[in-house]
Amino acid sequence: MQHVDPHYGYVWYCGAGIVVSHLTVSHATREAAEAYHRFEESVLRDHAAEIKAAGGLFAIHDWRTVETYDGAARTVWQERMRRRPKGYLRGSIVCLERANALLKMAVQGANMVASLTQGVKVELTTELLPVLERFSLMRPSLWLSAGTGQGSLRPGSGH
Repeated sequence: MQHVDPHYGYVWYCGAGIVVSHLTVSHATREAAEAYHRFEESVLRDHAAEIKAAGGLFAIHDWRTVETYDGAARTVWQERMRRRPKGYLRGSIVCLERANALLKMAVQGANMVASLTQGVKVELTTELLPVLERFSLMRPSLWLSAGTGQGSLRPGSGH
């Protein structure tokens, strides 16, 4: 299940309670955060049984293109995490490359919110491929599946 939004980029629900987002913007906005979370909420609703069986949602965020963000984007992100029931999230990994110091601090703030509200840790990395491999996911071919909803990142799917 793939979602494309011009405010942020792409996000896939891969099955097994795993979501992978790929931001294509350099500046994260409130609209981007709201669009992402609308999709995530639909995944949590539509795949509730599968996510519960997996122990919660695991989010992998490829934010390597992001350099800066609006404070409103951070507020939306943290409010959504606080509103959701404990246990909805089993973990998260954020891949940052060009982020400025404020964005890195914002991710650390989200880590604190995740820790306090969900009892989980947000990991930071600069390398996406080892993360995808760790979950038996393959890199998506964005140019082949963009906007079609046909892209697959299902664990073990090999594509």
